[in-house]
Amino acid sequence: MTTGDRFVEKALEGEPIDQCTVIDIHGHIGPEAPDFPIADPGLEAMIASMDRMGIDLACVSGLPGLFGDAARGNRLVQNALERYPDRFWGYITVDIGYPKRIYPELERRLEVGFRGIKIWSTGLRPGLPYDHPNYEGVFDFANVHRLPVLAHTWGDELDQLEPAIQRSTNVHWLLAHAGAQQVEKYVRFARTYPNVFLELAWSKCPRGLVEYFVDEGLADNVVWGSDATFLDAAQQLGRVLFAKISPRDKQKILGENAHRALRLQT
Repeated sequence: MTTGDRFVEKALEGEPIDQCTVIDIHGHIGPEAPDFPIADPGLEAMIASMDRMGIDLACVSGLPGLFGDAARGNRLVQNALERYPDRFWGYITVDIGYPKRIYPELERRLEVGFRGIKIWSTGLRPGLPYDHPNYEGVFDFANVHRLPVLAHTWGDELDQLEPAIQRSTNVHWLLAHAGAQQVEKYVRFARTYPNVFLELAWSKCPRGLVEYFVDEGLADNVVWGSDATFLDAAQQLGRVLFAKISPRDKQKILGENAHRALRLQT
């Protein structure tokens, strides 16, 4: 089928995307997560899925690190980085309720090649709001080392995070699940703060959300993430491939913007 858009044609043919770099900026690895069944958590299965779709790089955090065991989650990510350094890129997670553990874990993982931080105010055990003092050291560390921060956001989380965004200007803030609520607020953040990027992963997949962000002039600020292995990467990829936007904007969202957001060297 000829549509004039090779992204659509590749998807309809069941072929991997190969006309641009595809970076999944929001992924997870690990064997289990509360309330989320994971059929095959192995790295090989994840890479096979990436190859089937044409995903070049997956940026991942460890699932145990989101539910109270940062050290274990980070060890899983470190193993992935060591075994498949060209396919995985690592986010550090921390046990936010235990301040004495935070800085040593950040330092330890930065030294072995992690290049970002993943936060989730209600997921990290115990859950603490982003404006809690325990987060200040995390954000300061990210600011000093110019690390991107992938932040789970909806509802009050955006308001909690705004002072840190204003203060930590060396951080590239990746606002996960952009548009899940109060879509106009995400637009305001992206327009107001040049260090903010909107990450698309969301299970409900509302029709027209990708087009809305592009129509609002934010094609350079949107990055694609799947939230795999919580969600199916193919489903999330299809939201961009079939979006009614230009192929050039799809190229930006699928990889170019992430390259800039993550400060990738190559």
